[in-house]
Amino acid sequence: MSGQETKNLKPDPLTDDRVVQFLKDNPEFFNQYPAVLADLKIPHDHGVAVSLIEKQIAVLREQNQQTRKRLHELIEIARQNEALARRMHQLALTLMDADDPKTIFDTLYTNLKKDFRADRAVIRLFARPTFIDNRVTDEFAGNATPEQSLFESVMEKRLPLSGRLQHQQQVFLFGDEGHNIASAVLIPLHGKKWGGILSIGSFDAARFQVGMGVELLANLGEILSFILKPWVEETWVEEN
Repeated sequence: MSGQETKNLKPDPLTDDRVVQFLKDNPEFFNQYPAVLADLKIPHDHGVAVSLIEKQIAVLREQNQQTRKRLHELIEIARQNEALARRMHQLALTLMDADDPKTIFDTLYTNLKKDFRADRAVIRLFARPTFIDNRVTDEFAGNATPEQSLFESVMEKRLPLSGRLQHQQQVFLFGDEGHNIASAVLIPLHGKKWGGILSIGSFDAARFQVGMGVELLANLGEILSFILKPWVEETWVEEN
């Protein structure tokens, strides 16, 4: 290709006249790209310029409304989190006042259903109790139950996991009612030589979504693990 041909391929320089002609040929340009108007500085003259200014103001007004809406949403989330934190704090204090495992479990289940919109709540500890009480057997699954493997990942990471449970997890935790649980959160419990799971289930599939923030529930898991520590036998059994 000759130098002259290469030169001919270069685009024509952008001029005011070309911009004007482009806008005339594309009257819907600002409708398709309204954000451009937010950056324009148009004199407050009469004539056609007035309509452009009005359009710019409308765009800025819409942006302001969206910003206000988002701000109100953030304020509402903060308010809800503050209220949730207060309820969580009160629950922790109530659990610390309990003087036996049955009271701990009953208090926890009642409060989770009443104050935290839980449809079901259950604890499974993969350990043996340090006491003999036939009233508290379901929570202690033993330290050699094969279902422990279903929760190894959550217990090892020590981070709550939310979303839809696996079928085997639902059956083990919630029994015959497991099929009604549409979403749940798994909260790891742990001691020096034991592990466990607190699961909060909901009939609403949108209640506990994958990736949702569960920092407060993680704190609850830490507090509950500490409260349960005296009642759990520390005899961790590792799988071969």
